[in-house]
Amino acid sequence: MTITRIVAALGIASALATQAWADLSYGTFTWDQLPGYFTPLANVAGIVALLGSVGHRRRTEPRWVAIMRVNAATYLVIVGAVYWAVLAPFTEPIFPWANAVIHGGSAVILVLDWLVVGTRRRLTSRHLWSVLVLPGMWLGYLMVRGVVDGWVPYPFLDPARGAIAVAGSLLGIAATGVIVAGILHLLGALRGRIMAPVPAPAPAQARPHEARPVTRGLGSTQRI
Repeated sequence: MTITRIVAALGIASALATQAWADLSYGTFTWDQLPGYFTPLANVAGIVALLGSVGHRRRTEPRWVAIMRVNAATYLVIVGAVYWAVLAPFTEPIFPWANAVIHGGSAVILVLDWLVVGTRRRLTSRHLWSVLVLPGMWLGYLMVRGVVDGWVPYPFLDPARGAIAVAGSLLGIAATGVIVAGILHLLGALRGRIMAPVPAPAPAQARPHEARPVTRGLGSTQRI
């Protein structure tokens, strides 16, 4: 599994680098705009999650690795869903393979890694809400960026739509993310219970011998 995760991380990284090079070379993107897109951020989170889990067995996996794995899977599922449902009709990727990897393939990899490999770490509802931390930081950056130069990366974040429309879009995506994360948490917990080794039955204890009188000679008895 270590080699598989390394190969998967390298595959995602190569697709991400190829897509970034194509966008910068043939598109209208600039280097300072790349941090504003959530797709690269989500794929980097996936790479970190895969590489962070290398060398750890399920029993010794740090909790932060388990949280990163399930959160990265959630981000990539949302990225793929939003892209193919909203943005794909308006894009013509230069390298379709790279576009397919960062907008879908990486999500499949991280979800399968979570469901097939699983984790022995117990994650509670408190850990579920951690899925909002990275998107919250990303939105904070975009708010600052919007004040500085008015640039937004996605049409649904355009202030021209109105504050209520933008807030509604963000709340909808956030709610979807929490739901997806909750489903992954639940499936991970169920998998852990199903795949948990069945404890061997304890050996039956011998019943203590009943004491019985033993006669030794005339008129003398001893209990054993």
